[in-house]
Amino acid sequence: NTNGDRAVRHHEYYIEGADLIIRVENTLFRVHRCFLRRDSAYFRDKLPHPLSPGNLIEGSSDGNPLDLVDALKVDFERLLRVYYNPKHSFRDVNIEEWTSILKLSHQWDFVEVKALAIRELESLQVPALQKIVIYQKYAVDRKHLQAAFTALVVRDEPITVEESRELGLETVIQLARAREIAR
Repeated sequence: NTNGDRAVRHHEYYIEGADLIIRVENTLFRVHRCFLRRDSAYFRDKLPHPLSPGNLIEGSSDGNPLDLVDALKVDFERLLRVYYNPKHSFRDVNIEEWTSILKLSHQWDFVEVKALAIRELESLQVPALQKIVIYQKYAVDRKHLQAAFTALVVRDEPITVEESRELGLETVIQLARAREIAR
């Protein structure tokens, strides 16, 4: 714990009966190790299995949590919602929340959760520019971007400086080329 504050237990995701304590930012989560090991190569490598008896293992207690310093609390909460969803529905999950889930599922190699996030984002009306930026950042198959690229190519307004910064030089050049051909 880098900032010296005492970590607090998460109000929803500190689950009695779960077997893994994780600290993200200054919050403790108690979750089921089996989900993380099953669905993520990252966690299969990080979490020993079977647990060796008598050894103090990272993640075994509030005083010895597994620290995830490469995540934000809000993103981790959103990822856990995939596993601990009392409604068994994702209808009320928005673009920002699915982007958080996509981010961590990409970062930690949750293949099926990443596929779920992509499917759900595909069902939402994600603005073309935002979709391109998100999908490129998290290595989503370019086949999902055809309609977004087309929308930017055929629109009347040119790509703005701010949009160029978000898209990156290579993508902007490809779009400019496509816009020239389309004219």
